[in-house]
Amino acid sequence: MHVFKSKIDNWVLICLLLSISACLLGASVALTVGGTANYVFAAIILIAGIGFPVWLYVSTRYIVDNDDLKIISGPFSWNIPIASITSVQETQSAVTSPALSFDRLEIAYGEDKMIIISPVDKEKFIQKLGKERFIFNRKNARSKAAAKDFRNKAKRNKTNRSNT
Repeated sequence: MHVFKSKIDNWVLICLLLSISACLLGASVALTVGGTANYVFAAIILIAGIGFPVWLYVSTRYIVDNDDLKIISGPFSWNIPIASITSVQETQSAVTSPALSFDRLEIAYGEDKMIIISPVDKEKFIQKLGKERFIFNRKNARSKAAAKDFRNKAKRNKTNRSNT
């Protein structure tokens, strides 16, 4: 069993600190006003607004076991059979996912299912999955596709010039 922590971008830390600050401010206002309802409201603000983001921050990890990839992020978890993984691609998609960084891997599995993660050591993670052949770098693919389009246009232009 191999455990990979999520890579964490600085913007995530900043958002976490801003969230904690806003929740503390909101709870302090509710406590200053007083009353049972405000105390309950302050407790809810503190648990949901501080506890949940910290839980996600602390617990997000990816576990590669013999035949399964287990993804854990706070109260959420996914169990993906490694044999069902059809592709692994680098991405910087901003889609909500159990990834605390924009340096991400998009994993396609099953029938039209996809999840995005951000292990600290992507190469070692892919190696442990045994899916090196599936890694696909979108930047390289885009530049290869652009080069192919350019070659095709050049051939068409050359053909058009020779036909006229």
